Amino acid sequence: MKLSILTAALLAGAGSAAAQNKKRCLYNHHFADGTLIIDQPGSYRLCDDIVFCPHNNLDVESASDEEIAEAFDPIVQGNPKYNNNEYALGFFAAIAVQADDVSLSLNGYSIAQCREHALMQRFFAVIELASAPFTDGVGPHDFVSSTFTPAKNFKLTGPGTVGLSSHHGIHGNENENVQISGVTFKDFEVGAVSLNNVKGLQIKNCDIPNNRQDVPILGSFSAALQIRPYLKELKATNPGYSMTLGGAVKSVEDVYATLVNHIANVYKDVMEYGFIDQASHPDEHSLYDNADRVIDGPCYVFLVHGKGPAVGGFGEVQAEDAAALSNNVELLNNNAQNIKCFTNEVLATIVDGAVQNDARGAVMQFYNALDEVYIGLDETAGVYTYTGNANLDAQIMIGKAVNQGLLGDNVLQTNVNSVSLPLIDWAEGNNSLFAPSFRCNGDSMHHVIKGSIMFRVEDCQGFKIKGNTIDDVEVKSKGPVELCVDFHKGASFLDGSDRMLADLRGISVAAVSAFDDALSTGNDASSISHNTITNFKSQSANLIAGIDIQGFSEGVDIENNYVNLDSIVADVTGDKWVGLRIRESASAIFVKKNNSFLQGEIQESRRKLPEYHPRPAGDSEWPNNGCPYGH
Repeated sequence: MKLSILTAALLAGAGSAAAQNKKRCLYNHHFADGTLIIDQPGSYRLCDDIVFCPHNNLDVESASDEEIAEAFDPIVQGNPKYNNNEYALGFFAAIAVQADDVSLSLNGYSIAQCREHALMQRFFAVIELASAPFTDGVGPHDFVSSTFTPAKNFKLTGPGTVGLSSHHGIHGNENENVQISGVTFKDFEVGAVSLNNVKGLQIKNCDIPNNRQDVPILGSFSAALQIRPYLKELKATNPGYSMTLGGAVKSVEDVYATLVNHIANVYKDVMEYGFIDQASHPDEHSLYDNADRVIDGPCYVFLVHGKGPAVGGFGEVQAEDAAALSNNVELLNNNAQNIKCFTNEVLATIVDGAVQNDARGAVMQFYNALDEVYIGLDETAGVYTYTGNANLDAQIMIGKAVNQGLLGDNVLQTNVNSVSLPLIDWAEGNNSLFAPSFRCNGDSMHHVIKGSIMFRVEDCQGFKIKGNTIDDVEVKSKGPVELCVDFHKGASFLDGSDRMLADLRGISVAAVSAFDDALSTGNDASSISHNTITNFKSQSANLIAGIDIQGFSEGVDIENNYVNLDSIVADVTGDKWVGLRIRESASAIFVKKNNSFLQGEIQESRRKLPEYHPRPAGDSEWPNNGCPYGH
């Protein structure tokens, strides 16, 4: 009889686990090879504090730069149970639940990434509620080898902790009937829970004492990690391949050696010091160091979205197809505090109207908006001369090889590469008239910048947000720079140039409705009630809102909430502070008199639904290139 993946893991070489198989105990050794795949229904529980660290017995002292750079790569490790499609981005989860009717008790224990894996695996969920991190046809790669299998009827219970994660605590797509209760979420970088197109969700009595606040690197380090396998493939299939970069002829061996040396130096520094040592490695520090030490992109506690990744602007109208909407969502009696956020606006280079993405979807970065300086080029002589760096050299060399058809149809898919010939010619010194221009309002993967939002519910029919506390939230983002020729095509429908990188919202709902089409104020209405939102800070914000109702939302009751964003800020018309904002597109939003909004309320003049519905849920938000996760 063929054993399931999970049963085999529980039985293989584990006397204690086999003896308690009926209890389905999970121990650290079940994660030694990588992601634990739960493909059978049943009840499971942690029986150990799990630290997910599938490093293939890496010895840093004796390892080569390349061995360090690919230590956590499941494709390099070659375990056949990890399909090259699903695991193309690496071990994307500690636990992947791809079965229905699964319950997991934390049983008083914790489960988290190790620091090493959190550095080297930048897209990750401690628990993924599906067989793959993306649905079929979504993202910069085909992540589904045969059938995408989401979890249905999943229950996670505490007490216990879902800890360190370079992205999410829990992530999923297309799930049904998810229950999460009594769990502590901490040290996540992007969000505690993020679910797209979920039909039935309850998160209650959870504690979020902090997000991660010692992040050592920027998104540019992820770009280095993700482009490395392409260089390795080019080196293997076209040895000696070379091109002029920054005025010198560089071979693929040269470019690869520089890139993996950068990666290895960052790894060693972060493991020893917790950050990149500027004195020892100034080039690596200038490229990758995260001075603010919190995630440099989207920042949430809970995110509930309609169909597809939540990488675009705020939803404007609901999809007509209910299958594209989340529904029946409850966020009840959760406590979130001490959340720090920082959005790094990455100016996307555009050529002939197209954003320049590398083969894995990262934006080509020629400007550092944090320090307000150009990178990888010299403009002092009145013309723009390519000088390059480890990332850009790798991205441009791979872009040229893709254009030449040298990286064919294999595990390293190249369909999102958009590095253009004019940019390649310029980097090779053949186009002195080239001048970079930039599209703004995106991050390092050209996701639309929306600021920081603690509880975000969008493209949803029927929700209840009740009894939650959100306290002590700070956004460290600086204001925008002024080098934009245009703005992200997926940004705000009302104002595409609205750059929200420092904006902060406590609860934001957009394109939402009541539990049914009646839009009544009785039991069928969605509701935001009995929540306490206090102590928000963002020096460069244009908007700090306690509760924000956006898009064509309707059928929502708002009652008995207490919002005091800053104890020394009063209700002043025209400032950035607002306790409750109801945007002009919303209707049938019933605000009871028992709310307390110390920074006031704004209800914009009603705007009718246009004949052309702008950007319904599930529609493409990137009609002319940009974020590969929107394709």
